[in-house]
Amino acid sequence: MAKKLLLLFLGLSIVGCKTYVQVFETKADNVKTVDQTYVFENDSLKIIYNLWGKKGLMKFEIYNKLNVSLYIDWRKSSYIANDVKLNYWEDVERTNSLYASYYFDNSLLRTRSSAGVSTSATVKEERITFIPPKSKYTRGQFYIIPWSFVVLDKNGPYTEVALREGSKKTTKVFYKEYNKNTTPRVFRNFLTFSLTENFTEEFYVDNEFYISKILEMDQAQFYRNAERFRRPEYGKEILPYKDNRYFFINIGEGNDPNKVRKVNKRD
Repeated sequence: MAKKLLLLFLGLSIVGCKTYVQVFETKADNVKTVDQTYVFENDSLKIIYNLWGKKGLMKFEIYNKLNVSLYIDWRKSSYIANDVKLNYWEDVERTNSLYASYYFDNSLLRTRSSAGVSTSATVKEERITFIPPKSKYTRGQFYIIPWSFVVLDKNGPYTEVALREGSKKTTKVFYKEYNKNTTPRVFRNFLTFSLTENFTEEFYVDNEFYISKILEMDQAQFYRNAERFRRPEYGKEILPYKDNRYFFINIGEGNDPNKVRKVNKRD
């Protein structure tokens, strides 16, 4: 079933505009939840997912449970957003800027100095990743919502909560719930593995997730007195700060309706 998330990105850097945060809850079909974290496990490997972060970076850790080596072929692996296949690996060379710095402390003269040199090198992405026995590999490459957000109906359901900890002033947290047929985003992680480097025999892992709920709140309610992008210890009854199945994005809303980003969730 084709699902396309069509996003129109318009500038929101308007003087005096109010800023909000949307928090996205996700669910999974074939992945277990362990301590508020998605975990897939079979006889050969364990995959642990952590989606928490701005825009929902698909981060995952692969642990090789075996006593022999495990191989991943990234050319045969993909991140799939709705029905759009995105490649983990491309047969191209990239030029990376490298910088090496050196620091030393001359204890006799009590002086310190540093030196640096910058250069560039053309590198080719690794197609086959080798994971030794009883070791892990971590990767994060694609965002779940990379550009925009879903516009929620302000006449829809909401929860009224304190704006900040200990404050008598309240604010509304709007929300909308979805099932797999109505969700604006289904995303999959399809990985190809083998126990041999030439991949004479392969096996696959296909983990599927979808957005099941969106909460929208004032930025002050989301961050409260906490440092930006850190998870506050309080407010857990409303916001899932320690739940790796959630992620968030920052949005703005001006008085001009033409300045608001909009989304058509389905054809």
